Formats: sequence, C-alpha cells, structure tokens
Amino acid sequence: MSGEHHTIELPSSPLPNTALPSDLAAATPPHVLPTIDEPPPLLLGELTVPAERESVPRARRFSRSVTVASGIAHLRDDAEVLVSELVTNAVRHQADAGSALCLRLLRAGGRLRIEVHDQGDGVPRPRQVDLMEETGRGWYLIAVMAERHGTDHTPSGKTVWCEVRAWPRDERPGH
Repeated sequence: MSGEHHTIELPSSPLPNTALPSDLAAATPPHVLPTIDEPPPLLLGELTVPAERESVPRARRFSRSVTVASGIAHLRDDAEVLVSELVTNAVRHQADAGSALCLRLLRAGGRLRIEVHDQGDGVPRPRQVDLMEETGRGWYLIAVMAERHGTDHTPSGKTVWCEVRAWPRDERPGH
C-alpha cells in the first residue's frame, strides 16, 4: 500500500441506485447458508457508499470499527486490508459511475465474512502479479490472506467476498 490517505466525508443525501441491500436477502448463495452445525450468518455491519475512490477510506474506517466492536480487534488490520482491496476493485471495475456499493461484514460460524456487492458484471480473475507494480495485487492479496474467497452473481450484479478465521481467537504465536 502506498503513502497518504486523504479522507473526504461523504454527503448524507441518498445515493443513486441503492437498491442493492434489498436484493441481498433473495440472493444468498448456497455456500453462505448454514450447515447443520453452524448458525445462520450474523450481520455485524453494513455500509452503502458511492462507487468512488473516496469511499475506500470510509470503508476501511467502518471495517476497523466493526471488528473492534465485534470482539475481533486482533483481525482489524487484516480485515482493513481485505476491505480496502475488495472495495477498491469494485470501484475500479464498476460499470456505472455514481452507482452504489454495499459492504457487509458478517459472522459466518467461526469466520469473518467480508462482502462487497455492486451492480457490475465483471468477475475478478487471477493474473500474473508483479509485486513491484503499484497496482494489480488486490485479488492476489485476498487469495493469500483469506481462508476462502469467491464471487457470486446476484439479481442486481455480483458479490465479491472473502472469509478469515476469527472466532475463537487462536492465541498461539503467529496464528
């Protein structure tokens, strides 16, 4: 990640194309549904922002506050990186400027699930990564840091998601 982050507070007026959250309940993919041993996913927080670069720092702050409030502060830095990459990719590859993104953080069993819902139809694809380049490492970082990750199509676009082990906290050094 490079240098400075400038934070711009966004207006509180309604965002265009904010129909995303209502579509989410009807579009829960089968792998998110609970198993016999697992309760249904619990929504920890949801944030709808415009698909603009200025939304990325706001999403990071939101992620940090949700992880701390949810008792998984030990994951706040990793979650912040994952949120940043998912939201940045959604902003960069979103079809319609001015449309909305919905960031959701959920507890899925013992995992923190991070989802970014957008109205685009492009799907992230792995590619050759040059670690010396300024851009192009997002999906690589997600693949390395997350226990699971993927993309699901929804009635209004897609959901790009990842999951990391969060509960119970592993107290062993390096875990």
